[in-house]
Amino acid sequence: MNKLTTTIILMFLAFTTQIGAAPNAAKAGKGTQNTSKATATAPQPSTNVLQQAMETLNVSKLLYAIEFLEKPIRLPDRSANLNFTARQEETDKGIVVKAFKPEGEAKKMYHAAELDFESHKFAAAREKYKKTMLIDPSQTWMMTFIAQTYGIEKKFNEAESWYKKSIEANYIDYLAHWLLADIYMLKGEKQKAIFEISVAKVLNRNNPNLERKRKEVYAANGLDSTSWTFHPQAIVEKSTANKVTIKADSLWMHYAIVKAAWENEPEFRESRIKNSPRKNKDEVKELDCILGLLLPNADKKGIPVIDRLNKAMDANKLEEFMFYEITLLDHPDFAYYLEPEKIMSLADYLVLMARK
Repeated sequence: MNKLTTTIILMFLAFTTQIGAAPNAAKAGKGTQNTSKATATAPQPSTNVLQQAMETLNVSKLLYAIEFLEKPIRLPDRSANLNFTARQEETDKGIVVKAFKPEGEAKKMYHAAELDFESHKFAAAREKYKKTMLIDPSQTWMMTFIAQTYGIEKKFNEAESWYKKSIEANYIDYLAHWLLADIYMLKGEKQKAIFEISVAKVLNRNNPNLERKRKEVYAANGLDSTSWTFHPQAIVEKSTANKVTIKADSLWMHYAIVKAAWENEPEFRESRIKNSPRKNKDEVKELDCILGLLLPNADKKGIPVIDRLNKAMDANKLEEFMFYEITLLDHPDFAYYLEPEKIMSLADYLVLMARK
């Protein structure tokens, strides 16, 4: 267990012996509300986000009701939230992502190549893909299609070479990484396949076919191939102008309490932003909520989200956890704005999480 996890546990133990009057979510039943508003005083800033959140809710002008979830929250279907092949461009303002869209003669040549490919005329298709790039050098994704024709012909060395060229020209080409992983599996180079399929997964987070391939490659290498998704069992609702209802199961209750403070208490929110080294307030919020989850649970074993968080923290991969497990779920395109080194770090995170 790392120092941060140990510190969190110690902070929580100290906190639970001091707070007395604050709402105890672990013991609260349906409809439990704070009752100390008349004599409460404003809470002082605290480095313990859970303590600060509970104190804030305890003295708030809003009425907070705590309820346990009656049934689990269903996992949203994100299978249609997909990335499409695109390319990065470096500009004075940073990385710009543009769709591949051949125009004019390049478009005509590309469509002719596709017709040859569909007719299984792979050599002819290759030549037309190459001509497309000669007409418009920005269409580097043609290299992936050239590699694909070689792979179909079982010319694996040629396919590997062209996939690598495509990746070198445009690292965010998820399809090139995906199909290169296939080539490595066919060549028996399983360790290389693990890395490439992991990069592809980072670049197209929600693709169900890609997830099936990841599971296949991981399982073939003795890694945990289980699909896992960060999915808080917590709901915070402002049901009336002055009432907020917090619903969660026993594991996620403290996560929900921190979330409620963030979403409904401006002074709490501003103090957390002010005292954080992070510039992105959404990151500050999510990290605070995660700490709220860990404070009472960090020492528990066999709970997937806690095990995963502890593993990430021990490996100094909390940033990767937050970006891959949370941000990319609803914003998979954000991966396209990352530098290759950061994409590789996320791929390493995936492999780390899959080690048994």
